Amino acid sequence: MLNSTSKPPSESHFRKQVLFLAVLLSGSFLFTTTIFWTYEFGQANVQHFGDVVWWWFVTSATVGYGDIVPYTTAGRAAGVVAIIIGLFGYTHIIGLILQVIQHKFEEEERGRGSVSCKNHVVICEYTAFADELIQEIEEKQLFDDRQVVIAGALVNRTPYRQHSFIYGEPISPQVLKRANVSEASTVFVFSNHRFSDPDIKTLHIVSRIQKLNSKASIYVELHDESHPLLKELAGNITVINSSDMLHNAIRHNYIEVTKYLEAKE
Repeated sequence: MLNSTSKPPSESHFRKQVLFLAVLLSGSFLFTTTIFWTYEFGQANVQHFGDVVWWWFVTSATVGYGDIVPYTTAGRAAGVVAIIIGLFGYTHIIGLILQVIQHKFEEEERGRGSVSCKNHVVICEYTAFADELIQEIEEKQLFDDRQVVIAGALVNRTPYRQHSFIYGEPISPQVLKRANVSEASTVFVFSNHRFSDPDIKTLHIVSRIQKLNSKASIYVELHDESHPLLKELAGNITVINSSDMLHNAIRHNYIEVTKYLEAKE
């Protein structure tokens, strides 16, 4: 991914720059072609206005094929103006294009965009267990190579460039929509231990996921497998115990998510 310390232009500022460059180049075209047509018409290579347009293009782009050249002082002055404005205009156009492309990559890496994939796997909260899951998915080739989307605010850049990343708290409906949870087939929700009662927050996330997608298979990490709030949540929910995942990770180098997937089938 491209990395940049400069901030991309705002949409309004970008439009102003595009408008300015359009007016500048249009003005250059109208002014210099009028001068050139007036003073150079009649040359062997200037028989119609299309020749003048071609001259302006290659001159302003500083290509200068030499097939059409001015002979009068006014025509040469028009050429100088076309070159100066062309250098300024085209350089800035290229700069804007590169800035937009760079901004797009930067937004993707920082998780500021959204995804449109379907039947994908969403992982809410990027924790140590979430990282173990991602590695297990890759090593065991789980989920038939479906796209994996990581949603969370514990990191501010994508932890895995081969997977999509959505930055933000998964409890936010907007973040869940950007992760396209409504079209996901499988969702994992991991506990954020920065909260005094992570189970409550985790189950709150689950409830919001279910409002957007009642059909997805949801796997949720809980410290208390018999948490009273579980009774309030209907649907396809599988509880993964935090201690079990830790023991499996230590013993087998995996959290052994496959046993939960197989139990679901």
